[in-house]
Amino acid sequence: MSKINIGIIGLGGVGGFYGGLLAHHFEQEPQVTIHFVARGVHGEQIKKHGLTVLSKDHSVVGKPTRVVERVQDLGKMDFILLCTKEYDLDEVIVDLKTIVAKNTVILPLLNGVEAFEKLDREVEAEIWQGCTYMVSRLKETGVIDNPSGRQKIVFGRTEKITPLMLQMNHLLQAAGINSICTQEIATEVWEKYILVSSSAVATAFYNCSFGVVMRDYPAIIHALVTEASAIAKAKDVNLTEDIVEVVMQRLAAIPFDSTTSMHSDFISNKSQTELEVMAGYFIREGERLQIKVHTYQKMYGVLKEQQGHYGR
Repeated sequence: MSKINIGIIGLGGVGGFYGGLLAHHFEQEPQVTIHFVARGVHGEQIKKHGLTVLSKDHSVVGKPTRVVERVQDLGKMDFILLCTKEYDLDEVIVDLKTIVAKNTVILPLLNGVEAFEKLDREVEAEIWQGCTYMVSRLKETGVIDNPSGRQKIVFGRTEKITPLMLQMNHLLQAAGINSICTQEIATEVWEKYILVSSSAVATAFYNCSFGVVMRDYPAIIHALVTEASAIAKAKDVNLTEDIVEVVMQRLAAIPFDSTTSMHSDFISNKSQTELEVMAGYFIREGERLQIKVHTYQKMYGVLKEQQGHYGR
């Protein structure tokens, strides 16, 4: 087997967790090398001590082959897990163009679908579609925490499953990652996207938890889910006829006091949030596809004004 080089871009909750597991498992395997992009004190801590990954009742330390500060410093990679925030994507794409070739595989694990669409359109590489199910965070410098231990990556292309995809699936599973390779990836990604988008917009708009949204504003959340589903169907995504009811049931099952990461970012008055991926995308696609998304438009307009000075 020829040497396989895997690069991880974005060492936060998602990239740090999966990258840490990969680095830990393949540390003694010279045929598989793991390369991190991490800056500042986070990167220095990883260089010196590795990346600690906490997961429910156990922990591991991942020591990558290399830690570099810039994407351009990665060099030739066979696989790249892209785990940055959506608002950093345009800058990352510019950097990726300097290192990738047509046979480089990029698997974006960002919220939504726009990252995949942009990469597929703008980068001369093999782009797969993917999503992840987990709740983890950068607990402190060099430490990633996934308290529940639950995690899953789903990826693929709707056209076909290739031997390269099966190889990547094997590598992920070997590192203890719950990985599924499927042609039904568009359906999987969109079902998750509809749920996270509607809940993020509603919790941020009303400044409340999932439970309060479902109890006090069921018509609004239903409208958001319906509008998002209409966009997906107009893009020929294979969703079930009862997708709105399915998503509403899943939202109702989320713990009452839980909230979304976008709502937390608004509360923290961060100048950058995922508002564009959670709401702006649907407005732009609605205009392009001539589908009305009045609820998204109204809530996006208010949140856009509040971003960075929430509750003032």
